[in-house]
Amino acid sequence: MSLPETVEVRKLTVREFHALEPVLDPGYRYELLDGRILVMPIPGNPHAVVLDELNAQFSRQARPGLHVSSGGLWLNETTELLPDLSLLDRKRRGRENPPAATAKLVIEVSDTTFDRDTGEKLQAYRAAGVPEYWVADVRGRCVLRHLLPDYRAEAFSEGALSPRAYPDVIIDLGTLFEGLGGE
Repeated sequence: MSLPETVEVRKLTVREFHALEPVLDPGYRYELLDGRILVMPIPGNPHAVVLDELNAQFSRQARPGLHVSSGGLWLNETTELLPDLSLLDRKRRGRENPPAATAKLVIEVSDTTFDRDTGEKLQAYRAAGVPEYWVADVRGRCVLRHLLPDYRAEAFSEGALSPRAYPDVIIDLGTLFEGLGGE
């Protein structure tokens, strides 16, 4: 009698993930979440419209100490994510992605990835100590704000919303989803 075979699942480290970059299809975006490579869908037009508006609103309010990034964040040895936007407490320097602890706010624009953004990614950002996490829900036309310590969701669909670290930076929710029209 033979024993049943077991399949071992091995988690990749961020270093191993980066070593694979030359063989990954450059037509996709990739993230590493708990040692698993995630192939991210190419963002569609609704995602781009909301992300462009967020970028425009943050850019209009640029000031010293406010560094808006669209690059990756290192969360731990087996997790490195590519948020749509993050506000960092320092400029990105060098080749390495900054640790999540340098992020004051992380934003994911969520159209087709809502479950992952409000599930696994939310938990990963919380565990990494990201103090504030927004999910711009394209379909629901609202922003879900999550704050440490509990990351309980607060929904905002009108008026203004400011990051806790930058209370004088105001995001106009009335115009955030306006470019979507009647979709």
